[in-house]
Amino acid sequence: MKKWRITWKATGREEVAALADSVRDHLRPDAEVYADPAKYYDQILELNLDTLEPYVNGPFTPDLATPISEMAKAVKENNWPEKLEVALIGSCTNSSYEDISRSASIVEDAVAKGLKANSEFTITPGSELVRYTIERDGFIASFEKVGGVVLANACGPCIGQWARHIDDPNRKNTIITSFNRNFAKRNDGLASTHAFVASPEIVTAMAIAGTISFNPLTDTLKNANGEEVKLKEPSGYELPVKGFAVEDAGYQAPAVDGSNVQVVVAPDSNRLQLLEPFAAWEGVDLKGLKLLIKAKGKCTTDHISMAGPWLKFRGHLDNISNNMLIGAINYFNDKTDTVKNQLTGEYGAVPATQRAYKAAGIGSIVVGDENYGEGSSREHAAMEPRHLGVRAILVRSFARIHETNLKKQGMLALTFDNKEDYDKIQEDDSIDIVGLTSFAPGKPLTVVLNHADGTKDEILVNHTYNEQQIEWFKAGGALNVIRKQFA
Repeated sequence: MKKWRITWKATGREEVAALADSVRDHLRPDAEVYADPAKYYDQILELNLDTLEPYVNGPFTPDLATPISEMAKAVKENNWPEKLEVALIGSCTNSSYEDISRSASIVEDAVAKGLKANSEFTITPGSELVRYTIERDGFIASFEKVGGVVLANACGPCIGQWARHIDDPNRKNTIITSFNRNFAKRNDGLASTHAFVASPEIVTAMAIAGTISFNPLTDTLKNANGEEVKLKEPSGYELPVKGFAVEDAGYQAPAVDGSNVQVVVAPDSNRLQLLEPFAAWEGVDLKGLKLLIKAKGKCTTDHISMAGPWLKFRGHLDNISNNMLIGAINYFNDKTDTVKNQLTGEYGAVPATQRAYKAAGIGSIVVGDENYGEGSSREHAAMEPRHLGVRAILVRSFARIHETNLKKQGMLALTFDNKEDYDKIQEDDSIDIVGLTSFAPGKPLTVVLNHADGTKDEILVNHTYNEQQIEWFKAGGALNVIRKQFA
């Protein structure tokens, strides 16, 4: 807690530090838990920190982890492209002053030893406060000495917004980032890109080496003079010695009185669109829902709402909704963006099929697998299905943030009581959700699967809604509740 208080105060968040101080006794286990942890925990892990080493995660998922000492072997065994083409650090995930200063210590050591980056090397500050401070303290100049390029303070390459230089977009290639997501096509829209994730220090060291087989703990590099040199262990500063500084943080205060402020958007704009409030719940059980898609396997927020070029429409909900679930794999044909339209019997794109249901005044349901919505916190992944008329998402399990985002948009976020019931969902099902008129915390709902052959299955589904979140559902979304409170 002491470390957190110092950091919060140094970054102008004294009020957060004060709030944390007031509840700090509740942010740690009770004394009896420390005295006898086996009594309170299902599993106890003891880690010998002396045996830990850096890991590299990927490609295509943060779940695949390889110790740095085994990376060269894994590259050969899996036929991953060994040459590193781009190394990227920063973003909201790894651009603290400490992260940047430790990476800067590596490049300063590399320069002193006659080395330079052997891959493209980019640095994305997480804020203008960080960018200004690291420029003042000379870190940007250090990065530039090895060929590093400092990008704008933005999400940038983490969500595919950057100029990717590649001769053949179909060629297998490797990049490594210190971002927190590396799903296929996320960083540059290319299925051929093998994206790995590591700490900013490991990414920086690999940028110098130009290969993901490099282990900076043990390996040497040859400099311009033909000498074998080894990078020093990185060092850095938790906080800037001179404190943080910034000339213009970019904040614009709202109008003191906004009652007469009008937001004017051209009606023919493709980039901006004023939002309309979502409709409130009708007060009855939902019946006759069509199955839009039964997603198979991993379905992240990037599968639900792709990033990259699509983000130019992030201010236009209807246009960006044309990417809804186009990356999800349809359980019934193992294809992406190809689902059966139950009104016509034809197969087509997911957004177009859902628009047909919406035009006909028919609701739909999306069925998913484990950890549905894993990935970023972008709300478009919840807003798009809500906008297009999807009424419920039923899955084996949710990623926590996405589940909350669905609730805020007035959607039903449901989980199978028996995960094997996922297998009972058929392509031509008409689906009812029963029990909504007595919707209450901790009380399961019933889903009725009306199959095309005339048979049916009734399955129990669970939810995690509290009283406030149930009000969001009834009102059509959290914003509608807030709007009513301040009307």
